[in-house]
Amino acid sequence: MTGAEDIRGVSGRMAEQASAARWATVAAFFLNGTVFGVWATQIPLLKNRLDLSPAVLGAALLCLAVGALTAMIASGPLLGRLGSAPVTRVTALLFAGLLPLPSLVPDVATLCIVLALFGASGGTMDVAMNAQGALVERRMGRPIMSSLHGMWSLGGLAGAGLGGLLLPLMAPAAQAALVSAGLLVLFLALQGRFLPDRNAGGGGLVLPDRKTLLLGLLAAMAFMGEGAILDWSAIHLRDDLGAPASIAGMGFGVFCAAMAAGRFSGDRLRHRFGGATLMRAGGLLATAGLGCVLAGGIVAGGVPVLAMVGFGLTGIGLSNIVPVLFSTAGSVDSGHPDHAVAAVSTMGYAGVLAGPPLVGFIAEATSLATAFAMIALLALGMAAAAARAVPQQR
Repeated sequence: MTGAEDIRGVSGRMAEQASAARWATVAAFFLNGTVFGVWATQIPLLKNRLDLSPAVLGAALLCLAVGALTAMIASGPLLGRLGSAPVTRVTALLFAGLLPLPSLVPDVATLCIVLALFGASGGTMDVAMNAQGALVERRMGRPIMSSLHGMWSLGGLAGAGLGGLLLPLMAPAAQAALVSAGLLVLFLALQGRFLPDRNAGGGGLVLPDRKTLLLGLLAAMAFMGEGAILDWSAIHLRDDLGAPASIAGMGFGVFCAAMAAGRFSGDRLRHRFGGATLMRAGGLLATAGLGCVLAGGIVAGGVPVLAMVGFGLTGIGLSNIVPVLFSTAGSVDSGHPDHAVAAVSTMGYAGVLAGPPLVGFIAEATSLATAFAMIALLALGMAAAAARAVPQQR
């Protein structure tokens, strides 16, 4: 009897630790999303201040992508050596601390250096906080990944909304510094609750098998759509549809609000309808949403409201595709599931970081509307591949 009571006591303590760690991980996802949301409001101002063409802005964003991808490749051994908890702590401080710097740089060369560092810290934090989230999920014994990604989307909404409200009141650098300080206070209050990685040491670069490769490619396509809307929605609303700067930044905010709503209900929907059905419906809805975005530019004079509705539909459509793919990767039959999740995560974030520069180059050669049409085709492709990539009951 005493032994049973001891087991229950240990089990209870482990459950409490996992619950506390979940809140710390929620804070990490929220910080990461909020920083990106504020960054979205800064991009049009940065473009004007440095007089950047779409191609030059795309090249600067490519530096962010290169920095992030380089750091993500190195993050496997780093996580294996140190564990996800300390890496999440350090990179969160760096990522939030670097946010004000792009609005202070004097030229394109300095901007590229700053964005490379910004991308490196954000990319490493992405891998680390997802690894911590997977650890917490396993410890809790139930899915939480959709809600964690929902907190990222909620953070993006908060960053875009708060950033837009503060821009008329203060300089961009002051706006970014104020938001960063608030985020760090919240994060530092909770960061001590992360779970330690008991079996750290198995990290490293792992080449995906064919099944994991398909999941990773689909994740890259989904993240490419998210990245395109993050970096180009405000410019499309302002330059193509004539929306004021304070409203243009809210395009990404609407997208994040819709995505958050979809993700907070994602685990329940996946349990009821299955992962393949949820992914197929999401891809079709995202295609329809991007069609509304394009229609908003076709109407004479431009209709920002229609484009806003389109960004919202796209957010709902894309919301659960990545969590479904991560869940599927975590239950693959071949190989270690942690390695599969790491591979899918890295390939996916390659899409979110490489997508915006690609959109910039397409916009320079044709138009931003053509680039959004390409993202719509990717969403349609994700819907078509759902049945092959994801088992129906997930």
